[in-house]
Order: sequence, then C-alpha cells, then structure tokens
Amino acid sequence: MNFTGLGPYKWKYKTDRPLTEDERRNRLDKEHTASREPNDDLSVARINSTYMELVDRWYADKGHAVIYGIIGAAPMLALVAIGIQTAKEMAANISPGEILFLSLMLLFCTSFLLGFLYLSCFEAFRRTHYPIRLNRKNRMIYAFRPNGTIIRVPWDNLFVCEGSHYVPLMGRRFYDIRAHILDKDGVTVRETFALGYPFFGDEDRILPLWEYIRRYMEDDKGVKKNHETTDLCMPVGERREGLYFGIVRGFGIAAFSPYIAQPLMSPFWAVITWGRLIAMYTSRVPHWPEDIETECRVDENDPYRKDWRDNGKFTFIEGPWPVICFVIGSTIAITAIYLTITSMANAM
Repeated sequence: MNFTGLGPYKWKYKTDRPLTEDERRNRLDKEHTASREPNDDLSVARINSTYMELVDRWYADKGHAVIYGIIGAAPMLALVAIGIQTAKEMAANISPGEILFLSLMLLFCTSFLLGFLYLSCFEAFRRTHYPIRLNRKNRMIYAFRPNGTIIRVPWDNLFVCEGSHYVPLMGRRFYDIRAHILDKDGVTVRETFALGYPFFGDEDRILPLWEYIRRYMEDDKGVKKNHETTDLCMPVGERREGLYFGIVRGFGIAAFSPYIAQPLMSPFWAVITWGRLIAMYTSRVPHWPEDIETECRVDENDPYRKDWRDNGKFTFIEGPWPVICFVIGSTIAITAIYLTITSMANAM
C-alpha cells in the first residue's frame, strides 16, 4: 500500500523547496546508457513513432486502498448501527451518562467510518489510471495529475532522479523514477510526478526501466528497440481494464510464488483483486484534450505502432491459472465472511 504522490498530507510530493543532496546525487543521466538490459516493467500502454504512453505508479497496486478501506469501514458501520439501535431501545429510560457514552461512541465510530471510506476513495470514483505520455517528436511530456489536470513540460527541462519513500506499514522503502519541474533558478522544485515505477518499487529495477524510457527519447533507434522489447501493453487508454486482465494483473505479485503456493495465498489476493475491479469499474477513463491528441497524431502506416490489441495470448500459467486461483480464493473468502457474520449475529 504505497500512495506516494496520490493521497493528501504526508503522501504528497514536497514542492516549493530546493533540490536535496540525495536528488542531486541520484540524478538520472539522459545522455548516457543506464543499463544493458532495458525493461518496460509492465509500464507501457501504447507505443509508436510519435509517442509512448506509460501507466502511473499506482496502477500496478490498484485495489489495496479500496479493500483496506472497506475492511476498516465494515466494523465501524456495524458499531454505528448497533449504537443507534441501542439508543432506540433505551430511549424511554436512558440516563444522561448513557446518552454521553452512546454519543461519544457514535462520534468515534462515525469518524473512523468516514476516514476508511475516504481511504477507499483514493482509488474508487476517480480515474482508472493517470497516464504519462512522452512525445518523441516534439520532445514534450504530458502527465495526468491525480486531480485530473494535466502537466505539460519539455523533456529537456525535466530534472529526473531516483526517488524513494519509506512506508512504515510495509516495513520497506519503495523506489520510483521521479521527475521534477524546476523554477527558472534551476534549483527550486515547483512540481513533481513519477515518470516511471518499477514492479513493486524495487530499487534494482530502476535503471533498466529508466534506460527503456531514456532510449525512446534519446536514442535514434529507440522506437525500434522499444517496439521489439515490449511484449505486453497494458489494456488501458481509451478503455477500462477488462475483467480477465484485471484478475491476471491483480494476481501479478503472486506470480513470483511457487505455483502450488498460489492457491494457499489466493484468498488474500482474490480480495485485493475484487478491490481492483471495484476501483476500475467505479472510475472514469481519462481522455487527453484535443490539442494534445493533435500534437500526438500517429501515422496510420506507422510500423512501430503497438498497443493492447497486439498482445499475444496468455499461457495457462499466465492467464487461466490466476483465474482459477481467483475463483478458489473468492470462494474461501466469501465463505469465511459469511461464517463470521453468522457467528456474530448468533452471538448477539
């Protein structure tokens, strides 16, 4: 659960400040090769000779905020309902002390209920994703902000560095490719966004992803090279992510576990995947303004044009197996929830 740059307060990128020494030291060079093994790291939505479009840093983990919010909100909602029902039953003989206790309990539970619902809305009822478009021809970068407005900045004006953020609940540090828009003084950070995000925020995947991005914009043969090495485009852009791919993507982290262990982990990942589906199907698809689409017009005969329509078929382990695990996990999770609610109802 890493919402760096998306949520409010401590999750927002700090701006209107000077560059730090760490940012200067970790600056990513646009002119020289950063890695011999460039990797798109499942970041590309579409690529062609005019532009390359990437998904945002929150796309891969989408679903966590929704589910954690629902899990937190459910007991709070139950306590509010119990408090209201208790107040109705005691209405005739309730004492001032009992009124105060019930009022404080309802206030406490309602506050947490609203807080957890707000957490769910980090992902739900917003946008399916926040695309970043790199135009190779006019050397412009366009990126959706979480509030729906769009950043427009020349590629040559970006200060790009390795960024990181420590998440206490996860007990680890997550890394990304961070882009700063500087003031005229070349020192003050006015705006920040994540240009790229490696799988699960691993630091050792930063340079391969950066090289993939860098060579598209700087290498004369960057379009051809990236076209050849991009095997899977994320099926978003002018559409929502489909149910099938949503399940496959939701179970993506489980793909690194032994296949026999995945059914055992399936209840957890099935629940997270349900959160992903809720987030996707309650959110709007982002659309670029007409002027940006005009600037990014693609030749119909472009030989390096590729998007989700060009994806190959998944193997059994890549596609059908995650769906089977999703069904198994969903069944176990639903059964557990049903038994828990039934037990609580009988106890009352």
